[in-house]
Amino acid sequence: MIIMCPPVALGDDAESRADMLRKAAELECSAIASHVPEEWSDSRVAETRAFLDEHGLRVGEYVQFRFDFASAVPEEHRSAMADYRRQLRQAGIMGASFVGFNIVCDRATPRMWTEETWRRCTGAVAELAAEAEGAGMDVAVHPHYMSPLFSIERVEDLLASVPSPRLKVLIDIVNLTSPEMVYRTTELVNDVFDRLGDRIVGLHAKDVVMSGGGNTIVHVDEAIPGTGLMDLATVLRRLDGLGWDVTLQVEHLGYEDTLEGVGHIRRLAREAGIALG
Repeated sequence: MIIMCPPVALGDDAESRADMLRKAAELECSAIASHVPEEWSDSRVAETRAFLDEHGLRVGEYVQFRFDFASAVPEEHRSAMADYRRQLRQAGIMGASFVGFNIVCDRATPRMWTEETWRRCTGAVAELAAEAEGAGMDVAVHPHYMSPLFSIERVEDLLASVPSPRLKVLIDIVNLTSPEMVYRTTELVNDVFDRLGDRIVGLHAKDVVMSGGGNTIVHVDEAIPGTGLMDLATVLRRLDGLGWDVTLQVEHLGYEDTLEGVGHIRRLAREAGIALG
């Protein structure tokens, strides 16, 4: 089933917890995308889990990206790995579906798409996957066009290079939309699911637009679901066909725009006869 999993911060006092529950009710969700602050103890995480359980709510997508993961600076990568070990442990306590991570080392530099950087990235992912196996928790990689993990082919290469059963995919199709595919999103969506579908455990639902006035040569941007060119109906159909629970987050928006985007996703699902959790 597709599990609607909008971004809602975990509350840590009566006021913020009331706000969390209010937003979850308005968004009509039983799962949220969130993470535990780094300073929280395991006992505090367990108490928060008990509160969520009491109110019929859970954390689905657990994401707190470390942008220094796979850094060429050893100390930075070690720091990221230490934090991901904490995340794996505390996501397990929270009962999350998976821990998401990305690979943005050497971003916006001449090294971003070099083989040297890619070898370092695959080695780092192998290290993280081994930690995930030990923790009994899935890790889901999040590709992006402006990163070493910039294409479907690169994701396939990573999955082949790190054959861990705990390595999954947190997909965002807008993140992989190159300019020539903006007006061919049905084709792109089907290509993503045909090639990566068996590893997808979460999806970020956004729309895609060309922006920049008359200079729309390569300026691809994200937008509120329902306001652009992404074939979200096909996205929902392909997600629904996976055969297991998969989270769906409408991200990068203010709260009112998130409500609008979630509402659009729900309308598309109703029209297609697709059940959302």
